[in-house]
Amino acid sequence: MSELEATDSETYIKEWFVDILHQFPHVDFSFKTVNSTFKPDSISYREAVFFLCSLPVIWCVIFLLLTSCCLCLQCIRKPPQKTDKSTCLRVSLFIIIFLSIGILTPGFYGNEQTSKGVGKFVEAVKDTNETITEAVDTLGTLNDLAKSISERSVLALENVIRQYTNESVRTSLESLTNDITEAAKKARGDVASIRLATPNITLYYIVQDTTDYEFYRWIGTVVALCFTLGVLLLILIAIWQKSKCIVMLSIFIGFLTLLVIWGSAGFYLGGTVAGADLCYDPDLFVENVTSQKVDRAIVKAYIECPLGSTDPDMFSQNIKMARDAVTQANNTLYKIKAIVKPFNIPQLMEPMRRVAEELEYCSGNITVLAEDLDCREIHKNYIQAVQGICNTSMLGLVFILLCLPVSGLMFILTMCLLPRFWRLIGKKRGYRPVDDADPFCPRPPPYNGSLNPGPESEVLPMHGPLAETPPPAYRPTGTFVENYNFGPSRSRYSSET
Repeated sequence: MSELEATDSETYIKEWFVDILHQFPHVDFSFKTVNSTFKPDSISYREAVFFLCSLPVIWCVIFLLLTSCCLCLQCIRKPPQKTDKSTCLRVSLFIIIFLSIGILTPGFYGNEQTSKGVGKFVEAVKDTNETITEAVDTLGTLNDLAKSISERSVLALENVIRQYTNESVRTSLESLTNDITEAAKKARGDVASIRLATPNITLYYIVQDTTDYEFYRWIGTVVALCFTLGVLLLILIAIWQKSKCIVMLSIFIGFLTLLVIWGSAGFYLGGTVAGADLCYDPDLFVENVTSQKVDRAIVKAYIECPLGSTDPDMFSQNIKMARDAVTQANNTLYKIKAIVKPFNIPQLMEPMRRVAEELEYCSGNITVLAEDLDCREIHKNYIQAVQGICNTSMLGLVFILLCLPVSGLMFILTMCLLPRFWRLIGKKRGYRPVDDADPFCPRPPPYNGSLNPGPESEVLPMHGPLAETPPPAYRPTGTFVENYNFGPSRSRYSSET
């Protein structure tokens, strides 16, 4: 049922994505097609939901195996003779990571929207539970009042009549008290009929379970998104610093992040499809669940609550008959007062006052019961609950469902590029600047002017500052020429002298 009309013009309209998700193929573990009607008690339906949950996880495991093989190949490959530049790859990783961070933003928004919709659902269920509880308490009060009138108050009135009235008056008064007793019993029977049609139903367990599940779902989603965001920032730092250690750490943590992302995607895929199946026809599911305790016609009357109606027909008739019985009992009591008034019997005042008070309490409780059983209030809560789950929460689930797979694909691309980047950022070995004035810097030995070194006595001593001594020069003729600066004069030695 795509649209439910309420007496206050509130409606539930299916969202377009509910129809799309409802049409997803439902296949169990034996690869047989399953009916997409929401039936959580059906084993085959649960298998179909679990099958959808397992698809992203299976895809993630396959990718992790392939990535591990690629990483091993990168490690055992012989490094290239000429190191390629990593600038282009570095810029690409920057762009991918910033896009991934941006893609995570709708996930946080969807998480809050889902929590907001669940909050609306919980509030509506609480109001409905309070209405039902109040109606059940009112039925119990009416039953006690009718029992008290018929079994105690009227009997007390009859005892006083027997003691202080003559035979002719006593006969007419006993007939009237019998009418009050019958009216009270009739009202009690009408109340009992309503009580049997509405057993002691409590919705508190729904509120408690929903609140607990939503708390763990919200916390788990926030932790998963924040963990993914933290790993992306770690990769960003590794790329900026060009640190091989941080890049390798990011790769290993990235494998765990992929499991978190695709595991969460599987959870939300199955949950969103199941939610779409529920929201495709929520009326049918509610009728099937509650029909075991409440008559289906009554549940349907509250779910639909056509324009202009107030109570279900069965309750309206019983409430009207109970109200008529109380009115009849009040009229009978007025007749008794009129009959005994000329006799001025003060002993009759207290029993008649007690009966009048109890009849007044009955009349007030019947009015409260009619308000509690009014279908418009419960139907309004029902529409609010359905809108909270099927409009607000489903929109949030769709945002999360779109965010996680796209983020997972971007993360897969990042994990494919990181091993290549790790190889390109190896340490470069080159020349370092040397201070020529350092006395501990190694220098070539001095020559005595020939290729064969002479005795030590022929080696000329070096004078002057070392900083002005140029390095030895090599000439193609096979001679070494060393120029030593000895202050104002310069001596030159060559192979020709």
